[in-house]
Amino acid sequence: MLSRFLYIFAALASFTTAATTREPIRFTLSFLDAAAHYVDVEARIPTEGKDALTVFMSVWTPGSYLVREYARNITRLEAFSTQGDSLPIAKTTKNRWQIESGHQSHVIVRYRLYGREINVRNNWIETDFAMINGAPTFISVVDDHQRPYVVVVDRPSNWATTHSALIAGEHPDEFTASDFETLVDSPILVGNPEIDTFDVSGVPHSLVTIDGGGVWDNGRAAHHLKLVIEAQRDFWGHLPLDRPYTVFNLLTGSRGGLEHRNSFTITADRWLGRTHGGITSWLSLASHEYFHTWNGKRLRPVELGPFEYEHENHTKSLWIVEGITSYYQHVILTRAGFYTPDRYLGAVSGSIAGTQRTPGRLVQAFSESSFDAWIKAYRSDENSVNTRFSYYGGGAVAGFLIDAKIQMVSDGAVSLDDVMRAAYDRYSGLSGYTQAEFITLAGEVAGHDLTAWFDALVNQSGEFDYQPALDWYGLEFEQPKPPAIPEPGSPAASDPPDPAKGWLGAVTTDKSGRLTITQVRSDTPAAEAQLSVDDEILAVNGLRVSQSQLARRLELYGAENTVDLLISRRDQIMTLPVTLGLKPEATWRLKILSDASDEQKARVTKWLHTRP
Repeated sequence: MLSRFLYIFAALASFTTAATTREPIRFTLSFLDAAAHYVDVEARIPTEGKDALTVFMSVWTPGSYLVREYARNITRLEAFSTQGDSLPIAKTTKNRWQIESGHQSHVIVRYRLYGREINVRNNWIETDFAMINGAPTFISVVDDHQRPYVVVVDRPSNWATTHSALIAGEHPDEFTASDFETLVDSPILVGNPEIDTFDVSGVPHSLVTIDGGGVWDNGRAAHHLKLVIEAQRDFWGHLPLDRPYTVFNLLTGSRGGLEHRNSFTITADRWLGRTHGGITSWLSLASHEYFHTWNGKRLRPVELGPFEYEHENHTKSLWIVEGITSYYQHVILTRAGFYTPDRYLGAVSGSIAGTQRTPGRLVQAFSESSFDAWIKAYRSDENSVNTRFSYYGGGAVAGFLIDAKIQMVSDGAVSLDDVMRAAYDRYSGLSGYTQAEFITLAGEVAGHDLTAWFDALVNQSGEFDYQPALDWYGLEFEQPKPPAIPEPGSPAASDPPDPAKGWLGAVTTDKSGRLTITQVRSDTPAAEAQLSVDDEILAVNGLRVSQSQLARRLELYGAENTVDLLISRRDQIMTLPVTLGLKPEATWRLKILSDASDEQKARVTKWLHTRP
């Protein structure tokens, strides 16, 4: 371990020295055709005497694990000498170009990019603003990432400011990056945003918001965000920032987030700011992304740095990076005072319910889900629920179970909080950790070998055992209310009892008046009857049925009864018998036991840092 650290430290020192003494690649971003969603990029690249250069564009964005082929957005790419003469250039792969520089001291590369994907990983350019991300924007020289970069924004006159977590240059629209990873990891927003600033531990933070629409209170949101960040600082014991931090808040209606080393970007609904529930929903997303300042950006799996930008970077540990972060995003809100303990239990209950309603938990383990993120996580289809297990929602449940386990085996002496801080102390920076190292460290902190327990939790698919955690905290799952029983002697008492409600289990929708199946879960009567996605349901037992009638009709037929579904499959009419099942009634809603002991109550108080 020490030798690995010393090697990386020496390499970093060498790269840093080399980068600071080399001439930077200089980019200029222009928005002459912003209304058509274009940004024009000019790169001035030192050749260092070479007669040919190979340049490339990244195919993915760190933190979003899917090859997205950003070079597809380039409409043209040309190379010139500093005198303006055209230079020979040839595209050699999907994202590489070779330029014949002819021993010129520099080459000028110009290209136009189309950007109209308003999410956290791509570019969006329009008349009012531009959100520029590094990976889908900047080219660089192959195998030459350790050099400085300068970005100059040619800002339209009607756009007031330029914001980035890059280091400010000589004027307000100029920024510098020490290396390619920093360049890629630092979004740039140009436009007329709302800006509110605050300090945490002496570090300036800016909440930079686009599209507030007059309904978003940016000052209030910034005030609340400060409290969340202070709670996270207290959790880790420090704030690992040596320069200002930027929060890019795009209120475009969608919901997403992406972490960076000195910033994060989220998309959300501007109307969230109008209610307490809405602002805490926004804070939950912000809490997740800021927690990555430690867990993900500085403490990360060994496979996720230094990055390979032209190919997948596989790791089995995204359940640590994303799952444990998903667990703590709600714990932190509770400790910051935004959630009551009951509301927190509602949040973890939602994660448990999502887990238990996903048949894929019985098929895919967390380590497999992490490794296969590149081909499955961002490519959902109608069968994903049956074969895939999310390292986000499922990982949040794992975090809950891991935390309780560490507390139990240490008799309350330590928790997952202590494991995360120890992991940061040992593995943050360039060293990174393997999944096995993280699990071993958890056992060391707990004072108990947890290897076998973790192996069952993260390397094997199957059901979770919640009971030990519930017993530790004094919790239970709410039970469904039993059906009402008529009063003895009442007229209804002589009637036969209502049958249990029938349930098909398929997800359906109305497609232009057609009752169409959109999902069939593997553990339902629909799957047993061999119903399929895109089947159109025409009738039940010979009676026509619509989308609004289906669920009620099946309930009345009753569970364990067989009905005939008349369906159309690719225009072929057929009848399928279906034995209806009993709809799962479990809510998976956690609550504190009415007879919880004082010791159990104290554990909950300590866990969530709430007042008795």
